[in-house]
Amino acid sequence: MRKTLAMLAVIPTVTLVSSVHAHHSHFYDECKRVTIEGRVERVEFKNPHNSIMLRLDDGTNYIVDWLNVTRLTDAGIIVAAKQAIVPGARVVATGFLIKNAAEIRQVAPKFKGDVDPNTVEARSLRRVDDSFIWAPLPSAYTPNCFDQ
Repeated sequence: MRKTLAMLAVIPTVTLVSSVHAHHSHFYDECKRVTIEGRVERVEFKNPHNSIMLRLDDGTNYIVDWLNVTRLTDAGIIVAAKQAIVPGARVVATGFLIKNAAEIRQVAPKFKGDVDPNTVEARSLRRVDDSFIWAPLPSAYTPNCFDQ
C-alpha cells in the first residue's frame, strides 16, 4: 500500500487514505462542518500539526489544522503537499470548526489556552485547480448532532 501511495504522489491529483479522526478531534465540533476557499498566506509544515493560514476573499483569516509532517511522509505525499500548498495557492478546505475554550476544557480539563474561532480541522483539502487533492476515505462514524 505504501508503494501505491508513493506512486500517487507523482500524479497531479493526490488522494490519501488516512484515519478519520485526528488525535485532537475532540477539540473540534463535528456538527459544525464548513467549507472555506481562499489564498494560502502562510504554511507551516511541522509536527504535531501542519498549519495553513488561509485568507478568504472577504479578508477573513482562518487557520487550517491539517495532518502533520510524519503522516504526510509516511503516506508518501509530503513532497507533493509542499509543492502544492504554498503561499498564493488558492485552496478549498472542508472540515470542522474548533470548539470554544470552555467546551474543550470539558473534555480536556488541563487545557489552559484560548482558541481562535476561525480554526478548522481539515477533513479534505484541495487546490482550486485540482492539481492536489487530499481526502480520506469516508467513515461509517456519524456524530450525534441531535443533542445540541
